[in-house]
Amino acid sequence: MIMENSDRRPRDWAYKTAFNRKDLPSLQAMVQHIRETHDTNMIEDFNLKCEQKLTTGRGELENGIIIEDVAKIEDLVVNVGLQQCINLILGTSSTRWSHIQLAGGTSGSPPNVSNINVDNGGGGPFALALSTYGWAEARGMKLFFGCIGPQDSPLGTSSIADMGVFNGPSQGPTSTMLNRENFINNPLSRSFIGFTAYNAVFIFSCVIEFCPVA
Repeated sequence: MIMENSDRRPRDWAYKTAFNRKDLPSLQAMVQHIRETHDTNMIEDFNLKCEQKLTTGRGELENGIIIEDVAKIEDLVVNVGLQQCINLILGTSSTRWSHIQLAGGTSGSPPNVSNINVDNGGGGPFALALSTYGWAEARGMKLFFGCIGPQDSPLGTSSIADMGVFNGPSQGPTSTMLNRENFINNPLSRSFIGFTAYNAVFIFSCVIEFCPVA
């Protein structure tokens, strides 16, 4: 019997993870390693440890860093993002995915395939260049994007509930959004403890799978 998946859009999911601020230097080194060596095995392992935290209550990275909390969401690859993927394949555009934009989204704007921007109703957006703060990698039929949120500008805020991958630092239509993730039900807020310092470090990791297994 052939099983058919009624939703034929690419599968899209993301993790928002919280770590103790004392681990910031090691986390920055990990993100830099992924960016410079294109280590997709480390990305896959990171996402696996997020799943373990969700299912068992404990997640520890290979370097011994403990995941304090994690939220997972499965939302949408949007129409303009799919079109830009097609343009890249056809060679009619060379503008690749370069930024993750984060915002303090609200429940008033749920994800929709027609979206071109993140929901900044609660603040933002804050554009983080993947060339500085994260990674953008491909493996098989998957695209991996991720970033570490800095303790100060441009992410000097306690709560992030909305994110999307863009091909530029601006909101649409100046830049094109690939996907939209909304963590409004579990934003993993952090507390401000001093000058440009928070008690938690956020890492955001998302996966887009173009040919998901039914």
